[in-house]
Amino acid sequence: MSQTEPHDYVSAVFIHLLQPLADLCDRMLQLQSGEPNEVQAAPRENGYAISIVGLAAFLLEGACARARYVSNSNKSRASAADTFRDLGEGAIGDKVEEIFVVRDAIAHSHLWTAKISWTENDLNFVEPPTRLRGFGDKKFQKNVDLTSRMTRKLKLHVFPTRIDRDTALIVLKQTAAALKILESKDRRFVYLTPQHVAFAGKLVHCVHLVRCVANAAALHHFRCRNRNL
Repeated sequence: MSQTEPHDYVSAVFIHLLQPLADLCDRMLQLQSGEPNEVQAAPRENGYAISIVGLAAFLLEGACARARYVSNSNKSRASAADTFRDLGEGAIGDKVEEIFVVRDAIAHSHLWTAKISWTENDLNFVEPPTRLRGFGDKKFQKNVDLTSRMTRKLKLHVFPTRIDRDTALIVLKQTAAALKILESKDRRFVYLTPQHVAFAGKLVHCVHLVRCVANAAALHHFRCRNRNL
């Protein structure tokens, strides 16, 4: 029996998440959901949005783990944000850190309590909501404006039920930007150029996925706004 020469194999699966991300975006933008209110987005949109944020964070973490392996970094437990900072990309590192703040709010099921009211067909806070003790770490404290319940740079919602398509799209844009930086540093970190995904019935280059999603989201917003007039 013939056998090829042995070669190195690294079990990095992050690139396999590109198509599931595209599928989630496609499905979210097909929903007939109205605009979010102060308290929450439409439940189904919220579900897709938090799934997109979570998968995007998985994708970033996987890409950064491979980058550290390829570059022989001795920081085996370094965060994705720290990986970019170590590569001299502090600005994108700070934005990636905010993505992981939202990821943590989702993955760790941050709980808030609040008094709300139903006014003029809309949900509103009667008083600012309170995050329960034990939820949120130093990274959360550093990056979140508690008055708006949004991250300081990217304006990502961290109040779990309020996470919507806009937050998902911002996360997707920053994830794409971060991955392109890694590719520009070394294609062994991540190689996006040959990757394509199916979106809205078409095969698109993964680098163009964000633009396609943004265009579809703008059209979705326009339709929702006019439906509510």
